Amino acid sequence: MKTVLTIVIAFLSLTLNSQSNTSITLEELNQLNNTKWVGELMYVNYGDGQEVTLQTKMQIEIKNNKILMSTQYDNEPSANSQSTIKLKKNGTYFGNEKIISKTISKEGVRTLVTSYEGRDANKPATILKTYTYDDSNFSVTKEVKFKGTSDTFIRNKYTYTKL
Repeated sequence: MKTVLTIVIAFLSLTLNSQSNTSITLEELNQLNNTKWVGELMYVNYGDGQEVTLQTKMQIEIKNNKILMSTQYDNEPSANSQSTIKLKKNGTYFGNEKIISKTISKEGVRTLVTSYEGRDANKPATILKTYTYDDSNFSVTKEVKFKGTSDTFIRNKYTYTKL
């Protein structure tokens, strides 16, 4: 019995340690540095629940240990934005989002999944974001899971092709 308990504790310790050590470095994001992208944003409208698609452009630059993203919307210039993301806590946080998964496919596609507690439609929710990129494609998918429910849905998705 003592041996079984020791094995279970060792397994849990390894599992928890591997999950908590999921991190990323700026070097792993370097292929995005000084890039320009064109694509679209699909989002689910809060008012009527309908999907809306907007044409968009984005530029990414890594400068002074920060990822700078500038986004422009062709038909809604008032929505243009700039964001800055800094890796935190030894790269285990992508801005304020905890990194929960990081993979690289055989084809070289990198996928980073993050999670954070927030609000969506003025309700508490767990937000999952999936960043996927390679040399020619980049996407960010935001999924929402409202507290007290088991269902998730895609709130928005940016899909880009490198210029």
